[in-house]
Amino acid sequence: MKNIAIAFAGRRVAFGLVLAVAGALSACSYTNAYDYEPPPPCNLPTTVSYQNHVLPILVQNCYSCHSAQNYQALSSKTFNMEDFTQVKYYATPANGINNVSYLVGNIRHDPGFVPMPNNGGKLSDCQIATIKAWVDAGAPSN
Repeated sequence: MKNIAIAFAGRRVAFGLVLAVAGALSACSYTNAYDYEPPPPCNLPTTVSYQNHVLPILVQNCYSCHSAQNYQALSSKTFNMEDFTQVKYYATPANGINNVSYLVGNIRHDPGFVPMPNNGGKLSDCQIATIKAWVDAGAPSN
């Protein structure tokens, strides 16, 4: 009888231990559906225009380092984004790494590329999608 009581007590202790561990683990995470705000939808136009869609992103996020003025001033002769021929070169996948253009790889922060913008946060998903759509269309000067 004593052995039965000890076995029963051992099971109660083990069960209590399992409950305590489960309770502690469940307290380690917290999710609330109301805390999540999905990013705003990215309504890309049918045709992405360099002048109307891509250039404003570059001016706002890249020209602080990649303007013609900085190109002339810096001894490293950084990429001048005011020169469309240079933008076109860096937007062409064949000139990049593994058929990913330097422009797209850099702004997506892909491995092997230099994360850009260098002095700021990553571009929004919508801005990246806009530039990628323009690159996929052949990076036209439109």
